[in-house]
This record gives sequence, C-alpha cells and structure tokens, in this order.
Amino acid sequence: MSKTAIIFPGQGSQKVGMASDLYKHEKEATAILNQAQNAVDFDILETMFTDKEEKLGQTENTQPALLTHSSALLNALNELNADYTMGHSLGEYVSLVASGVLKFEDAVKIVRKRGQLMAEAFPDGVGSMAAVLGLDYDAVDTICKQLSTEDAMIEPANINAPGQIVVSGHKTVIDRLVEEGKSLGAKRVMPLAVSGPFHSSMMQVIKDDFANYIEQFEWSDAKFPVVQNVHAQGETDAGVIKNHMIEQLYSPVQFISSTEWLIEQGVDHFIEIGPGKVLSGLIRKINKDVKVTSIQTLEDVKGWNEND
Repeated sequence: MSKTAIIFPGQGSQKVGMASDLYKHEKEATAILNQAQNAVDFDILETMFTDKEEKLGQTENTQPALLTHSSALLNALNELNADYTMGHSLGEYVSLVASGVLKFEDAVKIVRKRGQLMAEAFPDGVGSMAAVLGLDYDAVDTICKQLSTEDAMIEPANINAPGQIVVSGHKTVIDRLVEEGKSLGAKRVMPLAVSGPFHSSMMQVIKDDFANYIEQFEWSDAKFPVVQNVHAQGETDAGVIKNHMIEQLYSPVQFISSTEWLIEQGVDHFIEIGPGKVLSGLIRKINKDVKVTSIQTLEDVKGWNEND
C-alpha cells in the first residue's frame, strides 16, 4: 500500500520574498503569517517579504521565517492524509506543528529562542561548518578524527546524501579541511555561510538553557509519526520527542537513515513543503525510485488543491 511523508527544509532554504505570494491571496496561509507576526518580537513579515534591513540571513530570524513559510503553505493545502512527517534540522519543528505536537505560535517562539541561543553560543569566528562532497560517511568521519585535536575538533553534522556530508566544529579545523580536502580524497569541500558549529557536540553549551525554555510550552503526542533527526525513527510520544529536540542541537542530522527508514515503512511519495527543493534533491540521490513533489509557491498550492 502506497504511503506518503510530508517533509520540511531547514536553514539555507530561505530567500527574500518568501511567502509574499501567499499573503492576502490565500486565507488560511494569511492567518498563519499574521499569527507569526504577533508571536515574535521583530517584524517577521517585512523580513520575509523584502528584508530591507538584511536580517533574514541571521539565524535567530531565519528559523522562525522558515517555520512560518512552511506552515503557511501547509495550512493552505487541502487535506494531505500523510502517514509520516520529517524535517531537516529546523524543519523538524514544522513536522511537530503538522503532527499536532506543538501549536504553531509556540513553535515560532521556540525556534526564535533556539536561533538566538545558537547565534550567541560562540563569538564570531570560533565555529563553522562545511559540506564535504564525494566521500561517504566513514571516510569523512575518519578525516574528522585525523584533523581534530584536544583543543579544536570537527565532526560529521548533517548526513545528507551519498557523497554529501556536512561537518561542523572549530573554524580553524574547518579552514584546514577546506584547504586540504582534495588531497584527503574529497571532490570538493565548501565552507557554509553559518555563524556557528551547529549539530556538533560543541552546541551542548546551550542545551540546558534551551531545555529550560521549552518546558513552558505544551507538548502533545503526535497524531502520526514524526521521524526524528537524532535517531532516524518515527516517534509519537510527546516526552520522547521533546527530549530528542534538545539532543538535536548537538547531534548529527541523520537524513539518509531517516529517508531509508521511511522507505522501509512503505513510503513511496515524499512531499517537500517550503522554499526550495533541497530535500527533494537529496531524496533523489538516496533513492531514485520514489516520487517527490515540491510545494513552495501559491501556484503550487493552487495546483495541488485543484488536483486533490
């Protein structure tokens, strides 16, 4: 029997103008966008639509903006009847909204705080990330261990697709990897435009503050399984999900294993909801036989609703 998973992109997919086509043209999406504006302490709609102050690229703004765009698209769609949901890093919070674990307004506040804590965890220039192309996980893990020292380390952070592993850690070691990547066997090592060592063990410095903050919100059992980044399996228990969202801060995103787990459960259609087609491309690298649909604009929403 055919099964469907709805999936949501993470940081890096944002772009100026995101969700502006939905605003005032799609009632259900407009409601979500206005809720977001009222829930956070900055002008999120102006940042998403025009970004005149060039704030969209800042982690603490990017995260609520992406959550809002994906949630607005989701709200505008006719019934999806999804069997599972999954998100990449920040995108996992949209999965929690989609499955009823978190209320949208609470999720926006949580990811705003999450972004602030991540941005403030280390001074500029201490941590960084890079994408390693052309090597498998074991090879990248070995290189990370070779280059790391007691004082400066890097680790695999996003296990995205065969031949595409993102590493995270101290910028000094990341810079060395970028320089020496080809000689170590990589096709290419690309530094990422991020301000910290996200999804590395270095981020444990913020886990207690984040854990304390999210206690004020209500976490409900999921209506259908959320495949979690930390261990690549579906979960419905609110307590388990919440604990894994804390661990997610300093643990690798197991995207390959998560996708493979879903396919093992019978999922043959992935619907990516949000700006860009990053996850769609990764899934096609993991398995060419599954169907992948991307919904990122008002036109996509109209097309889906007309054909539903």
